[in-house]
Amino acid sequence: MMKRIYVTLDTEMDNDPHWGKHFPPKYTSITEGIPQLLRPIWDKYNVHPIYFVSPEVLYYPPCVAILREEVQKGAIIGAHLHPEYIQPERIWGKEIESHTAKYPCFDYSMELEKEKLRNLTALIKEKLGVQPIWYRAARFGADTDTIEILRELGYKYDSSVTSGINWARKGGPDHSKAPHTSYPIAKNSIYEKAHTRENYSKIIEKPVTILGKRWGIIGRLLPDHWLLYRWLRPTHMTYWELRNIVREMSKRGIKEGVMMFHSMEIMINKTPYVRTKWMQKYYLWRLEKILQYADKKGYHL
Repeated sequence: MMKRIYVTLDTEMDNDPHWGKHFPPKYTSITEGIPQLLRPIWDKYNVHPIYFVSPEVLYYPPCVAILREEVQKGAIIGAHLHPEYIQPERIWGKEIESHTAKYPCFDYSMELEKEKLRNLTALIKEKLGVQPIWYRAARFGADTDTIEILRELGYKYDSSVTSGINWARKGGPDHSKAPHTSYPIAKNSIYEKAHTRENYSKIIEKPVTILGKRWGIIGRLLPDHWLLYRWLRPTHMTYWELRNIVREMSKRGIKEGVMMFHSMEIMINKTPYVRTKWMQKYYLWRLEKILQYADKKGYHL
């Protein structure tokens, strides 16, 4: 089996430094960030990114044009259901500024989640000319019903699971007991590996690579917060932490990993993580260096 690290981006509208949404939305991470900042890195290390596209992105023709170019250059398009932004019961206009983000699997019935995901799938096909087979739920909010919906709509891969992390206190799912590596999802639980053909959901889980808590024994004594976990994610991790994750993957014989971040994280003042030009350069440096190291360790990107 070929060693692979999937470089994935949740591709969405810009935020403010406090994750706030504003109307009319802006999309600088797509119209500027992808072609000017990321594409040179992708070309340098032969990266085939997976863009998990949120519905609102597809309402803006310049974003559609950029993503179509990315597809021609080998990028993969996945679906990223922020359910607020697509029918039925779409929320748009100034209302998005005060609306609380939802977990698709918990805040909607299975029927409504299915209809929204069906509409997003059709919109991606219409605007970008591809049939998506990859999915990541907004806020990592997928459950067993979601997997059944994905199967019905022709998807093959889900990447909504954040192994080891419990989002229940925020109203989301508990991923704390999920496997850390790729597995065929069982019909009865999104967190269980199917061991028989009869119990196989026909969807393969590609969980975001998270290998336990940061900082060893000290980290285990700290509160249970997502920032304190070892993600393959340049957002909050130092280069040396990212390097240690890839090195550990290689040493343990882990053939696949999933890096994730949000498209707008690379832009200045569009999330809490990049506030200055220097911080932006440091973010992109971490990203490029870890891709370089992963390539050196034999991982295709």
